[in-house]
Amino acid sequence: MATNREEKKIAIVMSEALLDQQFVVVTVFNKTGYQQISGLITKIDQEMRKVKLSHERGVDWIHIDDIINLEIIVE
Repeated sequence: MATNREEKKIAIVMSEALLDQQFVVVTVFNKTGYQQISGLITKIDQEMRKVKLSHERGVDWIHIDDIINLEIIVE
């Protein structure tokens, strides 16, 4: 689980990536363990606490609480 400071950093990067339409790598931890997913954030649902991530395999809805790291891919 991310600390409060990490959660704020993730929220800032998430918003920036959505506004600037930048590709990201999301590291999540859930019942299947650690997983990295890359794609484009197309929606942030604050009420449901989920992020919509679009990628070449389709779409994933990721619980914000499962995100332990989020980085913008620099090309």
